[in-house]
Amino acid sequence: MTTAGAYSLQTGIGEGGVAVDSSGRVVTSWGVLSPYTSVGQTFPDAFAALSHALITSLATDRAQFLFRLDPPLVGYMAWISPCADLSAEYRRIAIIMSNRPLEELTREHDAIIDSSSDGLFVCDAGGRILRVNPASARINHATPEQLEGRDYLDVAAQGLVLLPSATLEAIRTQKQVSLLQETRNGRKLISTAIPVFDDQQQLIRVVVSERDITELERLKRDLEDQREMGAQFRRQISQLQQQQVGGRPIIAESPVMTVTLKQAQRLSQVDSTVLLLGESGTGKGLIAELIHAGSLRAEQPMVTLNCGAIPEPLIEAELFGYEKGAFTGAVANKPGHLELAHKGTVFLDEIAELPPSAQVKLLRFLENGGLTRLGSTRQRQVDVRMIAATNRDLAECVKAGLFRADLYYRLSVIPILIPPLRQRRECLVPLLNSSLQFFSARDGVRRQLSAAALDALCAYSWPGNVRELMNLCERLVVMSDGPLIDVSHLPAVVLSGNGNGDEAVANWPAQMTMNQILASVEREVLCLAHKRYGRQSAIAEHLGMSQPTVARKLRYYGIGVLRVVRNEQDTL
Repeated sequence: MTTAGAYSLQTGIGEGGVAVDSSGRVVTSWGVLSPYTSVGQTFPDAFAALSHALITSLATDRAQFLFRLDPPLVGYMAWISPCADLSAEYRRIAIIMSNRPLEELTREHDAIIDSSSDGLFVCDAGGRILRVNPASARINHATPEQLEGRDYLDVAAQGLVLLPSATLEAIRTQKQVSLLQETRNGRKLISTAIPVFDDQQQLIRVVVSERDITELERLKRDLEDQREMGAQFRRQISQLQQQQVGGRPIIAESPVMTVTLKQAQRLSQVDSTVLLLGESGTGKGLIAELIHAGSLRAEQPMVTLNCGAIPEPLIEAELFGYEKGAFTGAVANKPGHLELAHKGTVFLDEIAELPPSAQVKLLRFLENGGLTRLGSTRQRQVDVRMIAATNRDLAECVKAGLFRADLYYRLSVIPILIPPLRQRRECLVPLLNSSLQFFSARDGVRRQLSAAALDALCAYSWPGNVRELMNLCERLVVMSDGPLIDVSHLPAVVLSGNGNGDEAVANWPAQMTMNQILASVEREVLCLAHKRYGRQSAIAEHLGMSQPTVARKLRYYGIGVLRVVRNEQDTL
């Protein structure tokens, strides 16, 4: 090279540089590179990134730009380009330039990479490792100096990195590659190699992330152990929350119902009189059965009497029994419900409907355990446990003079309030599923709720509580044509979100007459009965109708037979 040419390079561009010939030997250098290079020698390997870029540029005849250089050139960038004058002695020139904003960005970039808990390293398109962060060095048990600037296969031959390699596979396929690997120390890794392309879609870099999942695997096992312990705990709680009474589950997923169930279980261990309070349909009868089933009297009978279902003149005879000839129709001696429950439990439902005369005799029985049958003078001693229930406010009945105060205090030794279903929102879905499964199994069909139907049922207020829910589930199982119960199968009162029935009436078309509305309801009942019982004689027996009437109505509504065309004057 001429002295003038070398001088122009030294004084022309950047803060330093080097020119090399076609064999990679230094022709000249200047500025910041002068202390580290010697004319006639190959460019020093100590500058791994710059040396590799010079060699690559000679081999590919392409320019390169390096934003990051090895120490002591940190903070500089380099431009490696073919020489414009092909007759010159030098074929490639590297110009070193300082860029303070770039230096700050580089520091920020390095800080981000180095602070990552995942291992990160970068390779060029030839598989040469350019950059390794501390996490990757720790995972591979190798220092950055052992890895950076070296070919991946050379490093792998020393056992410092893993084979098979996501890096090499990404270079080969030029697609993202993920591999599950295990290090020589038994650590499990997920390695993901992502190829990076230039504007001409040429591969220039492969960025590899290494995630040590050994700790995640341990945490996963610990979590599974915790879940199993939680499942065991939930199964134990479930035994408390979901007691079986006569094959029917009492579901208590809500806190208020759990408290009620715990109270019932505690009371089953004692012989105290219990008063069950709650709205109609909340399951007072099931709670009474639960108390009896867990008590020392469980082997003895539990006798139930609905005080509101028996005419007032007969209530005393049903409770206390009667002797032959006590009244017209008393043709034989008959023990009452209290006698039948001897050594067991008597459950008096709707106790607020008990007439005043019977209230007096019941109070006397509770005081001394003695009763006298109607038409008899002999007192009998009976040992029973008393459980009463009502859906009315007995305290208000006492104030209104409808219920004796002394009997009220005698019955309400231990009151239990059973919450309505609207206060047990957590129980709704389990109750719906349990009821659907019960009725589906009974009828030999498969039924399940769609998500929309389940949402509508959960939004409903359920004024009839659990009894209404079970009746509706039975209706849905019987009346649905297919396995999926959708919103279209739900009654109008549920879709209205109102439990008082007003909306259901409002949903009838205004042009319908009362006879048409009644006929619509009658047809629905007959459809339900036909699906449930099948035979006309069974339908007649359960609906309290004659078989010819059932046959005529089924034919009239076209249920199970071809519909008969009828005019508007046809009547039933």
